[in-house]
Amino acid sequence: MKAFDRIASHIPLYRDDLLALSDRIKAQAQDLRFKAGQPISVCGREGAFFLKRGGADRAPSPGLLSVSAAELQELFFHICGQSVFSHEEEIREGYVQVDGLCRAGVCGTAVLEGSRVKALRDITSIVFRIPRDSPGCGDRLFLSGVDFRDGVLIAGEPGSGKTTILRDIARSLSMGRFGPGRRVAVLDSRGELSAFDLGPLADVLKNCPKAAGFEMAVRSLSPEILLCDELAPGDIDAVKSAARAGVGLIATVHSGKNPRGRYICQELLSTGAFGTLVTLRGRESPCETAAVEIIGNALPVESRAGE
Repeated sequence: MKAFDRIASHIPLYRDDLLALSDRIKAQAQDLRFKAGQPISVCGREGAFFLKRGGADRAPSPGLLSVSAAELQELFFHICGQSVFSHEEEIREGYVQVDGLCRAGVCGTAVLEGSRVKALRDITSIVFRIPRDSPGCGDRLFLSGVDFRDGVLIAGEPGSGKTTILRDIARSLSMGRFGPGRRVAVLDSRGELSAFDLGPLADVLKNCPKAAGFEMAVRSLSPEILLCDELAPGDIDAVKSAARAGVGLIATVHSGKNPRGRYICQELLSTGAFGTLVTLRGRESPCETAAVEIIGNALPVESRAGE
């Protein structure tokens, strides 16, 4: 709920209405959605709640609070700190980092430079992702004997708790909850993993592309474990390099119920960087594991540094 309230504080026009919501709604909230001309919504495990003065309704109805196009543009400038230029790289990726706590997804009309997105104009919606801290949600992996030094790939759909469980694993390793504390380098390219305390042995590289971040971490931070969120096809070469750097890699990837059926997952597993594949149940049961599978082609820890 503290994360919800911190994000609400960055939405001045509706701050009081959001803060007045019940603890039940705040506790399950996964995102806040602002769309021009539409009711403001809070989405969570029970579905959507639509904001009104003094509370929320479960279905669209008269009297709900909505945001105008002008108000949405004002909100966009506000979360950019009145300097859109300083967030230019983030906006090209479709988001703005807010208060080092969360990212706000931004929709609008893409301004192209060749085939590359240069900027966004005519903002039509903003979605604030609510980060949540769930200490102990990764304990099952430790208790089941997963060797994180062999690399772990965590697959799940959006909202399934990938970032939350990755954060908890980082903290448990850093604090030595299940053995000696481990030196952990966290590549937090979107400012979400480090939204909460990760313990004494976790060093964080923020806003750094994965390829450069892997190299910087290995050369400068002497990590035993590397962690990063949301691998994409463009990260395959960086993962291959990390697999041969003598450190374990723990990462997440978007996937449905059958990650092996997705091309990006097949490519990642073929790199030899991951000894375990963890599949999460889904957005209805955040952070709960559906399957833990040992991968047969992982590179042995002792052989990685020498290859």
